[in-house]
Amino acid sequence: MEFALESEQCKNSVFTYSVLEGLKSNNADKNSDNEIRISELRDYVIDKVQELTNGRQTPTSRRENLEFDFVVY
Repeated sequence: MEFALESEQCKNSVFTYSVLEGLKSNNADKNSDNEIRISELRDYVIDKVQELTNGRQTPTSRRENLEFDFVVY
């Protein structure tokens, strides 16, 4: 059980900031194919939130099979 952390620097929750930053900056596009798939965004957000909170918040999600790994951006 963890709290959803907020940050004045992020001007949002750390989770929301990480989602938006990953999409806007295209940093979530791990394979550089100019598409951000849900699995890439998930992995990016998990890593970014842990980095920004020094490990105090760890997002979790279920793993989807490739059929549901759609392009979000």
